[in-house]
Amino acid sequence: MGSGHQFSSAQNPSIRAAELDLRRRVQASGYMLIFSLAITAAMAVLALTDGAIWQALTLSGVTVLILVTYIGINLLGPSSKTPAAVTCLLLILYFYLLLSGGVNNTGLMWAVMLVPGFINLFGYRNGTLILMAVGAATALALFYPDFPGLKAEYDLAYRARFVAVFGALTALTALLDSSRDEAQKLLNTLTVELENHASTDALTGLANRREAYRALQELERAGLGYTVLVGDLDHFKSLNDTRGHNFGDRVLKDVGKVLRRNTRSGDLVARWGGEEFLVLLPNTDAAGGAVLAEKLRERVERLGQNYDPPARLSISFGVAGAGDDDRTQSELLAEADARMYRAKHSGRNRVVTA
Repeated sequence: MGSGHQFSSAQNPSIRAAELDLRRRVQASGYMLIFSLAITAAMAVLALTDGAIWQALTLSGVTVLILVTYIGINLLGPSSKTPAAVTCLLLILYFYLLLSGGVNNTGLMWAVMLVPGFINLFGYRNGTLILMAVGAATALALFYPDFPGLKAEYDLAYRARFVAVFGALTALTALLDSSRDEAQKLLNTLTVELENHASTDALTGLANRREAYRALQELERAGLGYTVLVGDLDHFKSLNDTRGHNFGDRVLKDVGKVLRRNTRSGDLVARWGGEEFLVLLPNTDAAGGAVLAEKLRERVERLGQNYDPPARLSISFGVAGAGDDDRTQSELLAEADARMYRAKHSGRNRVVTA
């Protein structure tokens, strides 16, 4: 099935949105690591000045680990595994600070950065679920009597306030991010619609002339050989005059469907203008294009029998192939167009390849 939008996935707005989202999440991971690096390094210095040598060494080691992780992310480039790796590292650090108290029992305050960070990394749905799990584990550690490993001393009011603030901050951040997410989805939808309008012929649903030129340029940049078919419906003005413009529009749509049905998924079928169509065939030589053009000519001629009363339909094709020669895109199109007119002048309803 031929399509007007098969040439480059990079042109698909939804794919571009996914790529941008991955870059955003990787960038957010980097920001979280920088922030964590600064806070952990500051804690290490404070611990050292307080004489807590073991804690200072531990925090210094974590600082080095965060720095190595940050450098690794920048060297390896964007990866879908980056957010998960950063999350594991930060959670280990958070629970260490929770249980040890950090410097002067300030370890819990480190959790404040987890809320916007995780929601930014995983979106408001998954981020909220992760934060709920973190909050539940934190509450268990704070309120369970003699929780194993809890060395820090937090008074009851402090614990209750922290859990309440953590929950409220999670809910507020999730609400704000859900609004951002809805706005982004609406923007993506509008972008897709605008690009479709810009690249699609409104009547036939085929690619339009602009999209066909874009596809040709893409093939030339890739250095791929291709063949162009230019077809023009014979006596279409007469058909419009005798059967009406509504019938003419129906014929144009039906011809478009015939051309799409009988071409490959990687080919492009475009309405070139008026009753003229263009078929772009990547990785196809002129001989292969001529075979397909003959098949399409026969199918269009047969289409006329589907109407009541039957209509006399036919199409004339010109075929030109881009191989190893130095012909430009414009020269190739002009050649296919000239051959189409030779088909018209030599009796119509035929394919001309030379």
